[in-house]
Amino acid sequence: MKRAFLLSLSLLAPAVPAWAQTVVDGSDKTSTPFVKTTLKTLASKFPETPPHFRKISTHTVNDKTVVCGEISLANAKAPDDASFMPFGATEGEENPLVFEGRTIPSALDFREVNSWINRGADLEDLEEMGCVPEGSYRSYSDKLNKVLQHRKTST
Repeated sequence: MKRAFLLSLSLLAPAVPAWAQTVVDGSDKTSTPFVKTTLKTLASKFPETPPHFRKISTHTVNDKTVVCGEISLANAKAPDDASFMPFGATEGEENPLVFEGRTIPSALDFREVNSWINRGADLEDLEEMGCVPEGSYRSYSDKLNKVLQHRKTST
């Protein structure tokens, strides 16, 4: 019975997708199981393009381990600096955060405002984790508020 079960598992193994990820700067050389799990989780969220990672580091915040780094979904062997986005994850929490750092347009459609605000909330969380420089959220928020105020005066 055990043999039949193991055989059936081995037959199913090829059907399970393997999410490849590449750490371009070798910063994962001494990574913990938590870091490896985080990278696999992030890679599984983007199955169409295997991500590239860099600047992976860990530290402790409020007695929890935090992993920070940058991810690029650029479909290239050597993604450029502009294509990397900061990410962070706290041990014990399921979903790593990725901040997609797009330039805020000079005018926003009313239907897009919430997505820009939510993107800022991700940046705020990354700042609290210590994954982006202090003041990153404030800078983003100030730029977004300026665009939203302009919208109020022009309508």
